[in-house]
Amino acid sequence: MVRGSDPDAMVREAVELLGGLDPCLRQAEKVLIKPNVCGGVPGKPGSFTNPRVLEAMIQLLGTMDVTVYVGEADSCMYTADVMLPETGISDVAARNGAEVVNLSQGSMVEIDVPNGYVLKNIRVSKVVADVDAIISMPVMKTHCCTKVTLGVKAMFGILPERKKSRYHPKLDHVMVDIVSAIRPRLTMIDATTAMEGEGPFNGDPVQLGLLVAGNNVVSTDACAAAIMGIDPLSIDHLKLASEKALGTISLDEIEVRGTSVEDVTRPFRQATPERRDRILGRISKELCYVALHRHYEEAVKSWRSSVGSPQRS
Repeated sequence: MVRGSDPDAMVREAVELLGGLDPCLRQAEKVLIKPNVCGGVPGKPGSFTNPRVLEAMIQLLGTMDVTVYVGEADSCMYTADVMLPETGISDVAARNGAEVVNLSQGSMVEIDVPNGYVLKNIRVSKVVADVDAIISMPVMKTHCCTKVTLGVKAMFGILPERKKSRYHPKLDHVMVDIVSAIRPRLTMIDATTAMEGEGPFNGDPVQLGLLVAGNNVVSTDACAAAIMGIDPLSIDHLKLASEKALGTISLDEIEVRGTSVEDVTRPFRQATPERRDRILGRISKELCYVALHRHYEEAVKSWRSSVGSPQRS
């Protein structure tokens, strides 16, 4: 855990505290960075991964002989081809030699899910299947459906179909199935500016100046949740993941280097629990998709009105 105001220095320090890149990566490997992009409101700090943090990570990877991809899949809200440029992620990747990939396009493959709660296999971009390592780089946010959206939730975004709402009736179980099959080697949670309240779209930015990085996505998320003042045991997908031995969520079993959890804890206002999408998903997957898209559109319009930006046509 690292506090600061300079993303470059913070990323370097966080990785150094983990023992450097060598424990996570090897020379000549292919690495996919999965930021939070399609779940954000363009221009709204704290709703998507800070491009400066992403850029610092790409530049650090540039000190090794690795091939770097930055990937996002389409969502219920908008396509990755729209959101990657609008959030500035495409520009950051391009000027630092990383290849931008829409994980909803191109060749797809199926990956088996070991002892899945819901899924036996998942269909993903061949890029996801072919890379040697994945770095999950979400932004720290509250979430109306899953309490928090952190490293595990970011991995849900690799699914290529746009209408991911069909998974919402069993969302927590599906999220755990995904990280059972595709485990990030490194998770770096961007809390330089986070989001509290009615996340993941309508919440309010929180200036924390913090990065939380770890080599186990479940344990890293548990620490981040604790910083937000949320008991990891109260988060369904983290509890399910720990029961499946994917990582401990007991803070006294996690080695924390750098700043302590206690020193940076800042209780977040939580989102109003929303289970309507799960009910709608059981009734009609199309209706659930339309409802989620409309909710996002309203969030974008509200933000743009508040800052005087032109409305999307």
